[in-house]
Amino acid sequence: MKAKQKQRVEMFVRVRAFLDAHPIAGPLSYAGARETLDEVVRRLREHAGAQVTGRELSREEVRVQEQLVQQLIVRHMRPIVAIARTQLAPESGERLPAAFRMPRAGIGVTKVLQACDGLIEAARPFEAAFVANGLPTDFLARFTSARNDLERLLDGRATLLGTHVGARTGLQVQVRRGRRVVDRLDAVVRASFDGDDVTLARWRAAKRVHRVPSGADTSAVDVAPQEVPQAVPQEVPQAVPQEVPQAVPQAVPQAVPQAVPQAA
Repeated sequence: MKAKQKQRVEMFVRVRAFLDAHPIAGPLSYAGARETLDEVVRRLREHAGAQVTGRELSREEVRVQEQLVQQLIVRHMRPIVAIARTQLAPESGERLPAAFRMPRAGIGVTKVLQACDGLIEAARPFEAAFVANGLPTDFLARFTSARNDLERLLDGRATLLGTHVGARTGLQVQVRRGRRVVDRLDAVVRASFDGDDVTLARWRAAKRVHRVPSGADTSAVDVAPQEVPQAVPQEVPQAVPQEVPQAVPQAVPQAVPQAVPQAA
């Protein structure tokens, strides 16, 4: 369930609580719209549960599918291909038929099933030779059973995918249906409580849909309002007066009097 759909469901629940807390008496009534709103909320929860369950089961199916493919390759396909390859003389230059070759790595499950079918049919005429070279007497029956297990799992995944897609569509349909019901109730509430500003303010709060980020997914994490951090005033550092160095007086050199020679 996307965040927008989750907020719609919460709004529908608040609207139901308002209707319970503020009954009306007179020509107008909540009847009909209230029952429809109850059904919308119930179906939305069912679809949301089916969507989450389908997603988790699909992940588990993928894990099991990978295991089954690996078992088919290691336990059934590879031994048959290895034995078939030993029957070719190295100097003959012959190549294995296409059915006796291993499938490429990374191919899809459907192609793996096709490779299994081809290998089973190619090995059937030489069943005795494979048994003589060490495979169990019922190796083809085991191979076929493992292949069928993978196919059944693939069919189950297709069913889960359909359930998941159906739940997603169901959520969209019920949200639109619920919005129309709230629009009908809005007219009834405004007319019934005309002049009662307090009750009408409560009604507006109940039917308000909170804004959420576009495309957000709340299947695992609820959206919670975030606190806005308060600005912390920064201290402005005071300018520190710099001491101005005093000029150091330079010593002025004194003239040295020269000795005057005496006359002889």
